Amino acid sequence: MLIIWTTGLLFSMTSLGDAYVLGIVGKSAVLPCVYNGTFDLDAGNVSVEWRTGSELVHRSVLGKEQEVMQSVSQGNRTRLVTDVIRNGDISLLVSDVAVRDAQSYDCYLTHPGVQSSSPVCTVHLSAAAPFSHPAVLRVDDAEGEEARFICHSRGGYPKPTVHWFIDDTQHPLVGTVHTYSTLLPESELYNITSVLSVNLTRDMAVSCAVENRLLNNTLTSVNFAVQVKPVVSRASEAMWMFSTALCVLVGLLVVTGVVYQFKKDYSHKKNHHQSLERGGCENSSEDERQQIILEHLDSLTETTV
Repeated sequence: MLIIWTTGLLFSMTSLGDAYVLGIVGKSAVLPCVYNGTFDLDAGNVSVEWRTGSELVHRSVLGKEQEVMQSVSQGNRTRLVTDVIRNGDISLLVSDVAVRDAQSYDCYLTHPGVQSSSPVCTVHLSAAAPFSHPAVLRVDDAEGEEARFICHSRGGYPKPTVHWFIDDTQHPLVGTVHTYSTLLPESELYNITSVLSVNLTRDMAVSCAVENRLLNNTLTSVNFAVQVKPVVSRASEAMWMFSTALCVLVGLLVVTGVVYQFKKDYSHKKNHHQSLERGGCENSSEDERQQIILEHLDSLTETTV
């Protein structure tokens, strides 16, 4: 039993110890506090104050017409859980939880001219936000023995732990993974990018998982399947390309040789034909001369007789 003496007024309360609450960003969270002392909260002019350190977060003056005061930083996002106090419940409801709300909150009961020196309740509020489902992409298009994969997830809090898996069980070697985080200024949430460099020596399936330890939540990506061509196949492909080029070259040489031989034969036949024609013309002229001589001799013979 904790006894707090004040001038002319006694607040008697039992401290239940600190409470811990996990708030999800964007949703509501309740900071629990129940006053179980002997003071009548319906007596009037009793105030319930919630503070973070020396900063006032919320004040409600209990009575017929409840008076409420909220801090500007909270943006009218706080109120007592019940308008009418029952069973000493003076819990505080925080709407639309943000990362900046993750603090320790103290609840005090006050009366005009009197304030308790110790809080009725102390509540530690933590904030968390789930990350999006991670996705794995391969960033290099060229085939080779080393490849890079990117795992990306966004909009979570706090910073997660990223795990990589090869064939669902095998972890990559130390030094092959580099993880980067980007803080979004307005929401104070994180985007996460993790890069894995791995040697492609066989077919494999690559996946990543984003673990939010505060939420006790792990999200795993879909497997990214990689098929690797064996070295023998690559050598065979190179040999096939070489053989094809060689065949094309030999074909061109054969065609060139055939064309050359055809032109040579054609030229030879043409020259032979022209020689025959010239020989025929010379024989014809000789016959004609002999015919003229014979005719001339015949005429001379007739004249002599």
